[in-house]
Amino acid sequence: MSTIASQGKHEPIKRGYLFYIKRGLKLLAIGLAMLLVLGFAYQIIGTETDKAAYPVRGQLYSVDGHQMNIYCTGEGNSTVVLEAGGLANSLWWVRVQAQLEKHTRVCAYDRAGQGWSEPAAGSRDALTLVSELHTLLAQAGIQPPYILAGHSFGAILMRIYAHQYPEQVSGLVQVDSGLLIPQQFASQDEFQQWKSSNDILQALLWGMTRFGIVRLMMPNQFATWGYPPEIAGELAALRSSNSVFDSDYAERLPARWALNEASANAEHLGNLPMVVLWGTEGLNFSPADLEKLHDFQREIATYSSNSLSRNVEGADHGTILGKEQYAGQVSAAILDMIQAAQTGKPLTS
Repeated sequence: MSTIASQGKHEPIKRGYLFYIKRGLKLLAIGLAMLLVLGFAYQIIGTETDKAAYPVRGQLYSVDGHQMNIYCTGEGNSTVVLEAGGLANSLWWVRVQAQLEKHTRVCAYDRAGQGWSEPAAGSRDALTLVSELHTLLAQAGIQPPYILAGHSFGAILMRIYAHQYPEQVSGLVQVDSGLLIPQQFASQDEFQQWKSSNDILQALLWGMTRFGIVRLMMPNQFATWGYPPEIAGELAALRSSNSVFDSDYAERLPARWALNEASANAEHLGNLPMVVLWGTEGLNFSPADLEKLHDFQREIATYSSNSLSRNVEGADHGTILGKEQYAGQVSAAILDMIQAAQTGKPLTS
């Protein structure tokens, strides 16, 4: 009996540490895959929900085969045209537009793939973007003269527009464009090296967008910049779609060489009235990069013989439009520009 009993017993299986490591890695891989699937589904469902929750603010017009949105309010003899920065849309200007519409006609629009405008195929270089705006204004029946105001990347585009269509522009306001200093490349090879190094970061951002991480992060960012809660939520929704990332990438990386050339050609604006605004906060640069920024700030003021630079004390790159008091200073600069354009008098501080 003892022999039979002993035969019925099983020796415990001895597993080495590699077994547990492999099992742990397998469980980790399964968990990660499940998170990615959930994130991917969250992004798709969120994008479709946003389309229903946030209908178009403005009017859509056909431009070169795709629909572009422009939103105009107020009345006046001249029209203020507002251009948003990279990864941004017309709603970024909500405070400024509400302040200006009491005094003049003001239109904010969305570049292709941003806001409520459809994405567009082909090159997204600066001259193409400017040409599309020109066509959009004509399609919408918005007649010049225009006062142009651009923020960040949009400030560079508006300067290029003023150079391409000088007969249509009576004034220019540049809002905190220094965070995108046009970088000069000695050759196409140098540009490709720069692009390749930036593509690594872009690949990470691509994944964060596709799997819903950007969607989770954005509301807090816009609230921090001072936008009202309901607007912060809408801005976050508009920022979180895949097409926004794809369009921004096409505008600012493959097309960067062309942007540099177009920007360099738009450095001589004659005596066009121009106000340049700078936020004073959030400049966490190295001393060398900060000096480059200050050099650029001094340089941009020379692009017109009738220019004026102002600091918006306490504002950073987001709050300069998001907080009421800082947006008010942007609006005041635009109103000063309208007066200068109408009277022909030089700008004064």
